[in-house]
Amino acid sequence: MVEDNEGLGYIYDEMAVFVAVCCHGFCLLIADMVAKYPLVIARLLDIFGDSLGSGYDIGCQFKVTLDNSSLGPLICLLNHTCLVGAFHGHAHRYLCQLFSLTTYIKGLKIEDLETCKHTFSKLNSLASSLRYTSMFHHQQAIDSYFQHNNDFEVYANLCKYLFYHTYMSPDSHHPSPS
Repeated sequence: MVEDNEGLGYIYDEMAVFVAVCCHGFCLLIADMVAKYPLVIARLLDIFGDSLGSGYDIGCQFKVTLDNSSLGPLICLLNHTCLVGAFHGHAHRYLCQLFSLTTYIKGLKIEDLETCKHTFSKLNSLASSLRYTSMFHHQQAIDSYFQHNNDFEVYANLCKYLFYHTYMSPDSHHPSPS
């Protein structure tokens, strides 16, 4: 935090948000970056249970951090996997790619783990309007944004995708809805 004698108060207390987003784009969890990453992972493991995989730009280094933290035994017990997104994966060492790159993880298919980048790209439109708001209004706006995004953009796009790929495909044997 910037010292109060500079007259900036709490503006720099909260630098960013941490989000967990599924492959479809639904926001699953939002946390202030004041919280540490391992605490967020602990919450995700609490919610989703074992065999959770999480993708980060720093996936291979983050795995070492988690293993050495107090969450290490829990991470091992619940079989948590740290992954690296497709864009960043090819910049890492070969051994890191074998264990962390989505190309080599069974079940991920063509998932690139870059959904958070798309989410933050859209979220950046809020930045100028939140610059000087109170912490309460800052959090309220971000929460409202994600509720709107989940309900009216992601859900609507997913429904449209499923409809067109289920009822409108040439090899579909379903009757078209009336």
